[in-house]
Amino acid sequence: MCALCASLLLVITGCARAGRPRYAEVLGASGQEPGAALTEVGDKLRPPAGECRDRAREYLADHGTLVATLSPELRARTEDVMRGLHPIAQRVLDRVHGVWYARNIESAAAVFLTCGVDEVAATGGFILLDEAQFPFDRPLRDAEVPGLYWRALAADPAAVLGENDPLRRPRGSGEVGALHHAARYLLLHELGHALSLLTGEFVLDDALRMQVHGLDGFTGFSWKVMTTDGSTLPGTRGKTRVRAVVPRRSLDPMTWGSLLDTIGADPDPLVPGYALARPRRTPATLARDVCAGGLALVGAGFVTPTAARYPTEDFAEMFAHALLADEGKLLPGDHVIVDLPGCGRREIRSPYHAAPLGPKRAYLESALGLHSGRRATATL
Repeated sequence: MCALCASLLLVITGCARAGRPRYAEVLGASGQEPGAALTEVGDKLRPPAGECRDRAREYLADHGTLVATLSPELRARTEDVMRGLHPIAQRVLDRVHGVWYARNIESAAAVFLTCGVDEVAATGGFILLDEAQFPFDRPLRDAEVPGLYWRALAADPAAVLGENDPLRRPRGSGEVGALHHAARYLLLHELGHALSLLTGEFVLDDALRMQVHGLDGFTGFSWKVMTTDGSTLPGTRGKTRVRAVVPRRSLDPMTWGSLLDTIGADPDPLVPGYALARPRRTPATLARDVCAGGLALVGAGFVTPTAARYPTEDFAEMFAHALLADEGKLLPGDHVIVDLPGCGRREIRSPYHAAPLGPKRAYLESALGLHSGRRATATL
């Protein structure tokens, strides 16, 4: 969904701002009632300026363009969605520079730009949404978007299953309002990226790329360090040994690489050894690994295939899921059904509530102040 870390190699970097992530400071607000919105959303829906404009142009240089002016309808609908965000998401929104639209964002429906970041004040970053993704006239809910990511593993992901699509839960009316529209999920995911950076779960390198700096926080629940021969990884010239992060359990590098390849995540620079073995892989071998990997994702601690791309995506997906669950939109009895190559249609029960995600789920819910229980206030 987000190409923010398409750079690349998930190396473990040094960090000048070490220590525990500062959630209370970033999410707190002096003089505000708990859960109060902090910003008039109209002030945030604006084109990027200064450093953020430069970063947007750099990111969109190949194919994309910034939208010059929003139509009154698009502005109104987007502001409605922003006003309807979970209070925690609104607090993060208050700290980013803004939200705007682009056309033809490469390999993503949205992107978090790391620009104008003030580490001391815990502010910065900018969110771009692709105007063609999840348009407001499409009846798809925010809680249904994760199912689309599971479908990316399907034997025929483009297949349309119609009204009986098992990835969609037929609750409520067909009308989807601002509190539930699929575009809302994009914002939640990108705000998750913002929070992970502003709290210090991840850090910026010299090229302003978000990077892992250690395994003592969120990353350590589902990822571990692997040291590998740098010659097997593109983009690591002159390095004989490279330390990279890989899934901690249930997914070996080859199977993980097959999943990344299937969802278009370009595994070559990410997976130790995968680039060398890839040319020898047959369709049957790939199907076998996608089947095994798809069924192993939840056991490895990931709520969607997107979450398994890298730790930054893992956090953003967990953040969005945590807020949807707090709103009562993701329930323990939910399920998704995917058609996995090599093993057919399988049912995966509520990944967010699965036992293997328990410690990571508890860590994040506690950090967000959600550990007191579900609000379950959503009308679906």
